[in-house]
Amino acid sequence: MEGAPSDLRWIAFRSAMIPSETRDGRKWGGDLGHAAPDPYAILYLNGKQLLKTPVQIGTLTPTWPDGPAGNFRIKKHDRFRVELWDSKAFNDHPIGMKEVGSFEDAVELTGEAEIECDSDARVILAVEPAHARIGLGFYYELRIGEVYVTRVYEESPAGRAGIKPGDQILAIDAKPITGMKSSEIQSILNTPHFDGLAVRARHKADGQELSVRLKDGAIFPLFSESGTLR
Repeated sequence: MEGAPSDLRWIAFRSAMIPSETRDGRKWGGDLGHAAPDPYAILYLNGKQLLKTPVQIGTLTPTWPDGPAGNFRIKKHDRFRVELWDSKAFNDHPIGMKEVGSFEDAVELTGEAEIECDSDARVILAVEPAHARIGLGFYYELRIGEVYVTRVYEESPAGRAGIKPGDQILAIDAKPITGMKSSEIQSILNTPHFDGLAVRARHKADGQELSVRLKDGAIFPLFSESGTLR
């Protein structure tokens, strides 16, 4: 199976450990007597929001089991910022923040990064090699006597072969689409192709044709392409 691209990492918030008192030494909830905050976390990449967890109610040790996670392209000099917040009805309160440079080499061994914020709160990020699916890596739309590619995962057998959104599929396994029934097309395209599938397509952009042989292989969907990936 195709190995994960070296610049792709699967990232998720794994957990956090929050001090028993607020940054200024007060009890959580003030006069309301709440024993713990309602925390959520945000991860920024070069100032742009990458991930934001849902709020987890009343805990000093959130794990955000339903939080977002996915594959991201990470460059050597990228900078991260971790923010931990206490959700409030009107104005959310900061629990801790930290600017982070490139992840430490230890991440390669442990698969996680432990980040100590300015308030002594600690956040654990999962930082792993990109997670994969198996398939050809494209979606299609059937029209009357025609088939068009609607989506292509960039890091997939189809994406690596040069198939692009908007391409018209002209033939599969040397059979012209125009002479095939919709059910036959669907049966062929939806079947696993570990030995390869011959595809002839025409690019929408310039009308050029390409012939490729696609085999089911590793798909590394980016978060921007598919959202959360476990």
